[in-house]
Amino acid sequence: MYHEAISFYDKALTLSTRSLSTYAGLAYTYHLQDNFPAAITYYHKALWLKPDDQFCTEMLTLALVDEARRGLDPRNESR
Repeated sequence: MYHEAISFYDKALTLSTRSLSTYAGLAYTYHLQDNFPAAITYYHKALWLKPDDQFCTEMLTLALVDEARRGLDPRNESR
């Protein structure tokens, strides 16, 4: 389900790279998959288009916190 959404967002970006909603949707979809680095990247891209966007600002903060927590989790084997 998420992979299909990401595919559609990627196609939308080929049509326009200036769509806040596309970047925000892509970021949120990655966030739901716990792919925090990708989510953070796309929240930043959305905020570049509209720096005062409340949704992206709040979600970026959550993604950064989630990524930090994952890095501090002793059960995380990727460290």
